[in-house]
Amino acid sequence: MAALAGIVMLAQLDRSARFAPQLAPLVPQAFSGFAAEERTRLAIAARDEDRALAEAKALVRSRPVAGEHLAQLAVAAALAGEPELSASALEAASVRGWREPLSQFAAARIAIAAGAPDIAAQRIVALLSTGQLPEETAALFAAHIRTPEGREAMARRYAAFGRWQVNSLSPLASASDANDFAATIALALELGAELPCDRVKRLTAIACS
Repeated sequence: MAALAGIVMLAQLDRSARFAPQLAPLVPQAFSGFAAEERTRLAIAARDEDRALAEAKALVRSRPVAGEHLAQLAVAAALAGEPELSASALEAASVRGWREPLSQFAAARIAIAAGAPDIAAQRIVALLSTGQLPEETAALFAAHIRTPEGREAMARRYAAFGRWQVNSLSPLASASDANDFAATIALALELGAELPCDRVKRLTAIACS
């Protein structure tokens, strides 16, 4: 009975870690579910490259089905300087049904917090392309372009092929700091983005031709 009580206690502690991340380090790996997710998020947020990658790998080994866990591995691998593993994890995540909007949104937030601008930009563009979670996506975009790295990553996406760019201009301009948005669009134009000049001028006062 004592052993059973201990197992129940650890399971409850694991569930509690979902809402109290500070409990996550107390949960043994064998009983980790939610705690493993939180340990991975905490390590990524702290930019602890080695620990983030180790926790993410352990999370995927113990719970390999969830696409969001693979997305966390992708971010941790990018943070640790392993781009091939990051790309493989993202590809595997897409196969697991991870393209649904809430998972995309979660992955973008993780990537922004981790300082992985290209992955964050990819996920934001995926949301913009579907038109799902528009207000939340605009807020993510605004947060992402507060840094030079975020502006550069989004500018490259604006300059790449896609069908989302033109329709995104007005809502993203409304949600973003005016200077951040103007700097992003100016850089996108330098990189060859094809955007309607009349709208660009109206939203940013940037002269374009």
